[in-house]
Amino acid sequence: MITFWLTLNWLIQLLLVIFSVSTALHALMNKYDPRSSLLWIITCFAFPFIGPILYLLLGINRAHNKVLSLGAVADTSLSTIPKPITPVHKKSSHLSPHQLLSLAVTGLPSTEGNQIQILNNGESAYPAMLNSINEATDWVYLSMYIFEHKGIGEQFIDALAHAVERGVDVRVLLDGVGSWYSLGQTKKTLTARGVRTLLFLPIGKMLPRFTLNLRNHRKILLCDGKHAFTGGMNIRQCHLVQASQPNRATKDYMFSLKGPVVQQVGKIFEDDWFYACGEKLPTKWYDLNPYGKSSCRAISDGPGIHLNVLTKVMISALNNAQSSITLVTPYFLPPNELIIALQSAALRGVEVSILIPARNNQPSIHWAMRNNMRHFLAYGVKIYYQPSPFVHSKLLLIDNHYCQIGSANIDSRSLRLNFELNVEIFDTDFGQAMAKIVSDDKQRAIEITPQKLNKRPFITKAWDAFWWLFTPYL
Repeated sequence: MITFWLTLNWLIQLLLVIFSVSTALHALMNKYDPRSSLLWIITCFAFPFIGPILYLLLGINRAHNKVLSLGAVADTSLSTIPKPITPVHKKSSHLSPHQLLSLAVTGLPSTEGNQIQILNNGESAYPAMLNSINEATDWVYLSMYIFEHKGIGEQFIDALAHAVERGVDVRVLLDGVGSWYSLGQTKKTLTARGVRTLLFLPIGKMLPRFTLNLRNHRKILLCDGKHAFTGGMNIRQCHLVQASQPNRATKDYMFSLKGPVVQQVGKIFEDDWFYACGEKLPTKWYDLNPYGKSSCRAISDGPGIHLNVLTKVMISALNNAQSSITLVTPYFLPPNELIIALQSAALRGVEVSILIPARNNQPSIHWAMRNNMRHFLAYGVKIYYQPSPFVHSKLLLIDNHYCQIGSANIDSRSLRLNFELNVEIFDTDFGQAMAKIVSDDKQRAIEITPQKLNKRPFITKAWDAFWWLFTPYL
């Protein structure tokens, strides 16, 4: 009997060693960042069984392999499938260096003749979105990270269900993790009302799936190929700022799009739907007529495609800035490449301003951001705290001419793990309109100076620095 238990013990130990070695080798051969690879290797060996399990759950990019397999069976290649990036060589091109870079990285041309309307908070955005759904006669596509089933969510559920009743082709795509904000009730209610609803990377009912760390963070509404909405706003009662309690109110922007860029946004939704269920959506008509004078390009980013698409485009835009850069984001923990680009811009005389919320809904991120400020203030970057309510807006504005709007935050989760959608806009009038809004926000904000930052007690500095260590995982 003793021999049996000794043999079993040695067998378990051997299996644990094999498990740790195999997962560590996978991290060594497949991780993009050597620091991430080293950390996972240490974790796999330092915590037998638990470390490898964590790596299987959170460390492997399965989205990449899935889009490759889907592309192999699709009649047409997905825009999310990695393709060789071909440098653009056009010495006589009328495009700027940044436009050439963006074209090369995304593979998409900048579309002309678009109209962009700014919708501030739920009070402006939700009525416009509901009206577009109610007016749809052919099809409605909606992709949302968080879709609450109560309050304003009930109005959206009713509008989508009524669209189905009048013969409109309605498709709703909800993120697997985001859907748990409503405990799965939104999907259940929509399905019961006859709305075709899918979960993107759903969480297992009993055990978590190995894609738990990947999220579809995009916010998209498309109606009849004529109208699109995107931005940072979910369907949540808290975005109705005037009607929400001060400690729950969440300010944000949504943007109404008309023109040829709607087709690019639609293609992203179609690929996400195919990714979620393997169903190729029927070809839809898109209105390519001009409605305005904005030049726009939709930028899709996520773990299933080339890494760092948005990072490359942002760095290019920052490097081409001449006079001003303004970043508005709720979570500001940029990768080193963006840190250097912002520091370099400030050093060459560009006015760089970062607007972040004074009160954050993620305390750990707030503490890490506070520690990270020293890397910017020392180079002349200006940082502002926006007062309550919590500001969830995302915006990059350069020289009052170039904008990026959309769902991406400036942190590792958005730029490496999430499926995101940003739209870049070349339009002086739109840029000046956004600059006016941001200028007003600055007037109400509190500037953080090196002196204010250094006045923190030692224990607070140490606490902030501790959470800063976890920047890649927050």
